[in-house]
Amino acid sequence: MRRLCSVLLAVALCACARPVEKAPEKPAPKPAPAAAIAKVEGPALNGKGTDVAVEPLVLTFEGVLPCADCSGIRTTLVLTRRGAGWAEGTYRLTEAYIDRGSPIVTTGDWTTLRGSAMDDDDTVYELNPDQADRARHYLRLGDDAALRALTRDLKPWPKGMPDRLERKR
Repeated sequence: MRRLCSVLLAVALCACARPVEKAPEKPAPKPAPAAAIAKVEGPALNGKGTDVAVEPLVLTFEGVLPCADCSGIRTTLVLTRRGAGWAEGTYRLTEAYIDRGSPIVTTGDWTTLRGSAMDDDDTVYELNPDQADRARHYLRLGDDAALRALTRDLKPWPKGMPDRLERKR
């Protein structure tokens, strides 16, 4: 009898309790349209109806830099960003002494520095940022149209020396 009273009391209390309200269900997120996740190859819209330049993930520069005892060093520098909007990544530098042997290929990391010895607002690409003895510096010209080789103390090379690598399109 006691057991029956306990069961009836429990049922009565449960029946009097307020029902638990369910939170309204949120609709499942819609997948992004294919165009939104596709690789963008040029200007994109910034949501305000104006074009914004999209930085390429790979930049290639070529030129002939000076050599002390030959007619020059044919140089190709490929900078690969870690991702869209990143100011660092990996590089591949190929240097071929004109009229001499095989090219020398070096690879490593690069980063972006703000400012040079000429201007605090310059953008400088630094190869091997973690190895001061192997670091090389290139001044960004225009909108990555070309690079200008710099000394270790971020100064330009002496006047008259070829110091430019042009962007290969």
